[in-house]
Amino acid sequence: MTSQIAPLKLHFEDSGDWHSLPEWAEYFISVGKHLAVAENSESRIVTAIVVPTRAYCAAFVSLGMVISDAAARDPSSAAAHFEKLFELPVGTPVILRQSPRKVLRGVLQEPMEYNGKLYVRVKVQSRDSRTGGGLTHMVEESHSLQVQPAKHSGKLPKKQGAENKRFANSFVDNLLGDGDPVQLGLQSKLVCAIVGKRNSLENEIRHTPLALYANSDCRAVGQLQDLLRVDRFVADNQSYRSALLPIGSSSPTGDVISKVEMGVVFDGAAGFLKWGAMWPGQHQIIILDRTERFFDDAITAINSRFSQNRADAETPLPASDAPAGGEVLAFREEIS
Repeated sequence: MTSQIAPLKLHFEDSGDWHSLPEWAEYFISVGKHLAVAENSESRIVTAIVVPTRAYCAAFVSLGMVISDAAARDPSSAAAHFEKLFELPVGTPVILRQSPRKVLRGVLQEPMEYNGKLYVRVKVQSRDSRTGGGLTHMVEESHSLQVQPAKHSGKLPKKQGAENKRFANSFVDNLLGDGDPVQLGLQSKLVCAIVGKRNSLENEIRHTPLALYANSDCRAVGQLQDLLRVDRFVADNQSYRSALLPIGSSSPTGDVISKVEMGVVFDGAAGFLKWGAMWPGQHQIIILDRTERFFDDAITAINSRFSQNRADAETPLPASDAPAGGEVLAFREEIS
């Protein structure tokens, strides 16, 4: 079940001032959010979008998919994470995120069983000379995603304060709203894959600051990478949520192909023509620019699939009201 995600109120910076994202950006985010909840067992959605310029389109579609996935309440994620916490050694530095605004620094203690139920224990306070012990929280499986491995010394204060907010990401917390920001930092999975040119996508995803505003107040600043968590841009010990497949690199491995859960975004005709047949069961989004070299070839390939594989499914498709200067073709394609 997917919880409701509040409309995004992202802003971009221009000459030192912050401006609301244009409607076309919100459109691409909405396409990704739609695909995130679209069924793909017997058919999948293929969406081709022709735009005056491809900049940021693929990144925003991917953002829509990732935030929608993070908003889904997935009990299996908690169960798998609970088992991983049991495998970590005693003394492992963690944070205990009881709410988006309450983050406690802690260290893992020996797990324990109480009244027939297993618990992870997180110590959040150093030993008190008067009481003889530090405060320890018992966390059951259903709340285990609140416990996240973290980079801190493991030295605990006698009293926890606001300084622990630096272990959280306010940009992610505010953007997800009622979603679960903890899962992003804990569990690696491939919600989507992006096929395109690495340099331009890296600049859009890692190096473009965005801000969240509410009532003219800047709540948080971050980058799309904070949520997309592209595998090529995270450190070895960090979780990922999406994959980047540069068109100049070798073909995607079978592991990457099989692990993509939701959809593949092709940023340009070249990647689609090269690897468009690699993911037979996932939704596909193709972003095309009329000025690019292989535009006509890509349109021919998409039209061929539309005429040969179109499924007569009575399911909603992404909105066809393309941004100014653009065109959209969306259809259900049978999965062979």
